[in-house]
Amino acid sequence: MFERFLSEQNPQWFGKIPSIGIRRELLSRIESEFEVDHIIAISGVRRCGKSFLMKQIMSRLNEVGVPNDNLLFVNVEQALFSGMNTQEILDKFLSEYRRLRNPQGRIFLFFDEIQALDKWEIWIKYQYDLNKGKIKFFITGSNSQLMSSEFATHLTGRVIERRLTPFSFTEYLDFQGYNPGRKEEWTLNEETILHHFDTYLQHGGMPEALTSSNIDTVRTILLGTYDTIIFKDIIPRFNIRQSATLRKLGLYLIGHCGNISNLNKIGTMLEMDRNKIREFIGFLESSLFVYSLQKFEFSERKQLLSQKKTYICDNGFICDLAFQFSPNKGDLLENVVLGELNRRHSYTFYYKNQNECDFIIYEYGRESAAYQVCYELNESSRNREIKGLLSGCRQIGVECGTILTYNQQEEFSDKDTRVDVIPVWKWLLKERWE
Repeated sequence: MFERFLSEQNPQWFGKIPSIGIRRELLSRIESEFEVDHIIAISGVRRCGKSFLMKQIMSRLNEVGVPNDNLLFVNVEQALFSGMNTQEILDKFLSEYRRLRNPQGRIFLFFDEIQALDKWEIWIKYQYDLNKGKIKFFITGSNSQLMSSEFATHLTGRVIERRLTPFSFTEYLDFQGYNPGRKEEWTLNEETILHHFDTYLQHGGMPEALTSSNIDTVRTILLGTYDTIIFKDIIPRFNIRQSATLRKLGLYLIGHCGNISNLNKIGTMLEMDRNKIREFIGFLESSLFVYSLQKFEFSERKQLLSQKKTYICDNGFICDLAFQFSPNKGDLLENVVLGELNRRHSYTFYYKNQNECDFIIYEYGRESAAYQVCYELNESSRNREIKGLLSGCRQIGVECGTILTYNQQEEFSDKDTRVDVIPVWKWLLKERWE
């Protein structure tokens, strides 16, 4: 039973090259961590491409000289053998693997969706301590608690955490087989780039959903992903009885992306206590489906007590699952920007006094930044958006702020602050191709 399962999961042992998809941007960072002993823990929302990333890591290891026999991949969700506990299952995998392949030297173990096994962290810690330098672990999970306090006692100091998201815009272009060229070529290629950006803005970057051009099929895929998150990643873990209410809450947040969460209003609509609503939003955050931003405050207490703004992990869910005929284009733009800021930075906030600044980047010892997102600067929006940006810039003490638009570009100064107006698509491309 175990021999057949492991053989099916590891075609590389027999000279077969598995499909690994487009190269993910996170791979470059993980490559620099091959030599360290630490466990590499990769978290990410359900079906964002973690399994493919694992296969890419394996392929890269093989390219740098690691024999295929020294690589073991196991999708843990497919490995739930009845009548055996976690330690017995994982012990059996390791012993059978060694019997089948007799690897020599350092081995690399890949456990996909490890959270499917109870108390997996105890076994991982034991093997890590026993075989330090001899076994390198890579693990993935579909929630932000993969390395939380639930496991910190066992694995503190032994883990490097990495977060995988749905495709960035540059990864989306790779998936479509399109290279926009260097910065000086963008103007010539602008119409084609905007065509791709419009599609990305509407349909997002969930890899599986991008394999079909049929709207009904895409919606079925995304709805299936959403229900898997609700009924497989959240409800069993937190032992939730009000499953229908949780599902409705998630759909409500999808339809109100980028809004400050009014717990009283949501509670009235769902007939639920505001504290329970707050708890349920926390569960949705833990699955990495919802992102919540705190208001920027220099007082940590005020920051913790502030109302949160909620965003969704990918625009595809907004366009295909929200209860509205046509999502607001400004909201879609804002959600894309937040997703990219999360890839580039550890901490993102919003700021609000009399005016509101969409995004504040403030990390101790690193450069701070303020961003405002507006689909179009026109007579009705220009004054409001500029005031909001300037309020954020002055709060964190920076002399330049950025307004990200659909396709407008200019530069001007307001008193002591420079304002750069940049199309979002150019801002998204500049990290790789500038």
